[in-house]
Amino acid sequence: MNRVWHKPAVLLMWLALPTAAWIYWRVWDQLPARMAVHFDANWQPNGYTSREGALQLGLAILVVMLVLFTIATLIIDALKPAAFWPALLVSCAVLGFCWYANYSIVEFNLKAQQVHSGLKKSTSQFLVADCRLPTLATAWNSEN
Repeated sequence: MNRVWHKPAVLLMWLALPTAAWIYWRVWDQLPARMAVHFDANWQPNGYTSREGALQLGLAILVVMLVLFTIATLIIDALKPAAFWPALLVSCAVLGFCWYANYSIVEFNLKAQQVHSGLKKSTSQFLVADCRLPTLATAWNSEN
């Protein structure tokens, strides 16, 4: 098989890094100062950081994965060329997942900010209090 395309194919994986950085850059001013970056099994946020921290964490994980997969695929190419394309496919799938995680974190925080900015906290607190007060008053009157 022709190995001319092996190294350029490995280099194409590195497009994940500038595109992930672009995801943050294009909406940087719209991102909240405190971003959710970790989620529980019900997709509720349970880990937060600054937007600078989210950018650094997301891109750092992507860089580590890129370095590891680049080295691994080049070693596989040198030692067992027949296994190169499956290794590259696995590498791209994992890197695609990491890229999508960055994209999803940015989108989640943009949508969460839009939802929260549309609500007035004092009004919603009063609505909840108004709904519970008659129930408490009814329960109090029925006991006395």
